Amino acid sequence: QAALAAGMAVNRLYGLGMGVYEVAAKAGRGGTSGIGAAAFEQGGFILDGGHKFSEKKAFLPSAASNLAPAPVLLRRDFPGWDILVAVPGRKGASSEKEVNIFQKECPVPLADVRKLSHIILMQLLPALVEEDMETFGKGINSIQDVGFKKSEVELQPESAKLAQALRDAGAYGAGMSSFGPAVYAFGEDMENLRRAAVEFLGGEGDVFITKARNEGARIEEN
Repeated sequence: QAALAAGMAVNRLYGLGMGVYEVAAKAGRGGTSGIGAAAFEQGGFILDGGHKFSEKKAFLPSAASNLAPAPVLLRRDFPGWDILVAVPGRKGASSEKEVNIFQKECPVPLADVRKLSHIILMQLLPALVEEDMETFGKGINSIQDVGFKKSEVELQPESAKLAQALRDAGAYGAGMSSFGPAVYAFGEDMENLRRAAVEFLGGEGDVFITKARNEGARIEEN
């Protein structure tokens, strides 16, 4: 999002007339997922369709893939739930380490792809439409143990422990954002979740409560 924000600011400043997806490609974003660019442009809950093998011949992260963002299959407003975000004071995977992980863990086994697809189609999406936070949270929990997400989580054991601590504190669902280390959670008693996160982090890192944004980024001129 920071790369897209900077790119769109330069685009506006110099009157280049480029769209978000063009800027994403120039900035080296979206070569693996279309979610970042789509969320920047539209906000909300995004589901993309990945890339064809005819377009992407190697399993690489966005920064190492010179491709346009993957196509969006579904975009829907996210419910107005409070979301706790806890950001430990350490870095996630990036650069060469990220490339190595993609090459090691991909392709994801077909059984995991099927399981993940089932969770998304039969659990997450219906819960999203019905605004059923508990079922949605269970789906988020399940995804943490499947396929590439499982590999990402295993690289951040402290984030995995933090997510479990939030579940133990009453979160319906808790997951890790991308390669981490940020963790997010949904629940009814957000102050209790906040206390649990602050206690786990021992005063380090950041903890805040927010809501999903259902509109794209705004460029303001001062």
